[in-house]
Amino acid sequence: MNARNDGAVAEELAAARARGGLLRGLLIWGLAFAGVAGAFAFFFVDRLFLGGDNGGTWFFVGFLGFLGSLFGFQAAQPLLDLRGGPREALGVVTRSWSRSDSLVMRSHYIRLDTGQILRVGAAVHAEVKEGDRLRATFYPHSATMISVEKLPRVGSHDAPGDLS
Repeated sequence: MNARNDGAVAEELAAARARGGLLRGLLIWGLAFAGVAGAFAFFFVDRLFLGGDNGGTWFFVGFLGFLGSLFGFQAAQPLLDLRGGPREALGVVTRSWSRSDSLVMRSHYIRLDTGQILRVGAAVHAEVKEGDRLRATFYPHSATMISVEKLPRVGSHDAPGDLS
């Protein structure tokens, strides 16, 4: 194998890893949405037509509707990405930050001057700094980064010209 093949294999692995994450998110949030939507339908019908004989209250129906909309939104993002495919953007990093999205998981983000906010891995986050020019391949709805290529900064002696 030569370096060109290694790069192609690495790109395919990154794309497969991102797609697997989308499928996993769709499965988790889609099943949660289906379960809550089923419970919402049951208790809504129970409350509306049966007088609430099975323990349903309007507050509970409303809570299930709210929870179902949250789960449905989370399930729709990977579904839209899987149907639409990845996109590519060329831009300058204007901000880079990390935050804890849950008690055990830390997420890393970058924002490009083109407006995209992308979720990246810890290794990419450590390598990319504000002001770096990037060519990023990502899924737009879930902001999942597939691959990133650092480009020479504008104004440096090795820059081939403004690509944006």
